[in-house]
Amino acid sequence: MRRWLGARPFPWESPQPQLEAELVRQFVSMLNISILQSFVAIPLFGLLMYRHAPGWRILFWSGLFLLMELLFARLAHRFRLQARRQEQVFAHYLGLRRLMLCSAMVWSMMMWFMFPEQEGAYRIVVVLWLAGGFAAVCLLMAPCRDLHLTFFIGYWAYPLYRFYSEGGVLYSALLAGAVIFILVQWEFLSSFNPLLRDTVRLREQNAVVLRRLQSVHAESEGKRELLEQRRNMLRQAVEQLHALAESDVLTGCLNQRALRSRMAALDQDAEAAWSLAMLDLDDFKSINDRFGHLVGDQVLQQSAQHIAACLQPEMILARYGGEEFVVLAPGLAPERLAETMERVRLVLAEAGLDGLPAGLAQTVSIGVAGRPEEGGSQQALLRADAALYSAKQQGRNRVRVWREDRQA
Repeated sequence: MRRWLGARPFPWESPQPQLEAELVRQFVSMLNISILQSFVAIPLFGLLMYRHAPGWRILFWSGLFLLMELLFARLAHRFRLQARRQEQVFAHYLGLRRLMLCSAMVWSMMMWFMFPEQEGAYRIVVVLWLAGGFAAVCLLMAPCRDLHLTFFIGYWAYPLYRFYSEGGVLYSALLAGAVIFILVQWEFLSSFNPLLRDTVRLREQNAVVLRRLQSVHAESEGKRELLEQRRNMLRQAVEQLHALAESDVLTGCLNQRALRSRMAALDQDAEAAWSLAMLDLDDFKSINDRFGHLVGDQVLQQSAQHIAACLQPEMILARYGGEEFVVLAPGLAPERLAETMERVRLVLAEAGLDGLPAGLAQTVSIGVAGRPEEGGSQQALLRADAALYSAKQQGRNRVRVWREDRQA
């Protein structure tokens, strides 16, 4: 029977069940649209039949149409709710296919009830309805190729018989036109079915490509994030190495190399004002001799912390060497820097440092110099060192500012 109908294997027997399942979904989607249209078209056609056909015939075929549409709506609703997996799609398709086959087999009886006995405008309306309805149902049944021939015979058997039996030029023309129309629709279905299958296959291929692209994108995003993390780690490592390269190991402030780099940068701006101070811990050698180098290291560390606490954020503290420190103050006049250094001197003189006996203070002598007109930072260091020497000569624990007349 299926061979006579020209049927292909059932969807679940196909070598591509996933493709067949998608075709079934397409069929149900078109069926849902046709159901809504039928509930509008059937009452409208019944209204057009009023007074042109017996009322019982109108009620019979209209009721039969609506009943079948309700059954289709019920099955389509179940399909939408329950057909999630592939096997569920095929299970629900069986019920829809049986109802579709049943509807195709009762078309002959329905055509007999619909076709009027008398000539007139109503008969022309029926003929037009036959053509339009047939085209719509052909589109609906495009995915169900195994039902095409049954539907064609059921739909057109009685109308073609009537056209043939009526005789006359008009009905012969209608018969010829109907046959041509049927052949055109058959050709349409024969070409539409492969086109629909190719469309579904292409959509699946596009979905596969899209999923691969999404996977590649997600993988690339992951790699980008990993690369960004590694880049941040590398940047942090470089910053740490740079900080270590510029830091004094013992005190944590800048070392002499970093200080000279900062001073060279200030020298590049010929109009920038700045000043610097050189600090020397008084009698530090005696601290090492009396209490040992470990205590001396503690005194250096604590002294650097007290000095840094007195400085403004833009000031730079560096260990110049041994017990000597340098404070670089961009944008500050030497007199203002001297005021800050006086606070440093007082803080250190009053601070009780760990490792030293109570009452023994670690004092500091400080020399301050501004930016010279010639010689740059190197000349400023020499002047600050000269002012520091003057402070040492005058009894230590004091601040001196270098002046042009070389009087501190």
